[in-house]
Amino acid sequence: MKQCEISSEELLRRKKLAEKTRKMICGVLEIVSQDETSIMTTYRDFYLQISFSELHPLMVFCLAKPIDVSKENIASVSNKVNLTSVLGSHCVNEYYGCYHYRATHWLDTEIGQARFLEILNRCVDEASRGYEKVAC
Repeated sequence: MKQCEISSEELLRRKKLAEKTRKMICGVLEIVSQDETSIMTTYRDFYLQISFSELHPLMVFCLAKPIDVSKENIASVSNKVNLTSVLGSHCVNEYYGCYHYRATHWLDTEIGQARFLEILNRCVDEASRGYEKVAC
């Protein structure tokens, strides 16, 4: 099977798309920390990390929140939540006492502030639903 070659022009377009999206997000959210691939902040009671992959290009939302892991069958409940989730994945790190939600979005075209906030809020809504089911 022949591998797909990506032209240098397409690679540059993808890189610029990820860079422009990241810059827009930094103008919308109060960024606490950042590195070469990610920006970190808080949003609606969650720790939020948004990572970018220029090659694909992807924008990955990771939402985390402390959770009481003493609840019986917490990992099993988390797995059941995953069976009904279409937007992303839910898990519980019992060692650190943390609920985690992750969703990946393709950056096929440029997105504006309104579209970004729509995507972010839908991710947070899904994470909140998952957290409530796992925490209760």
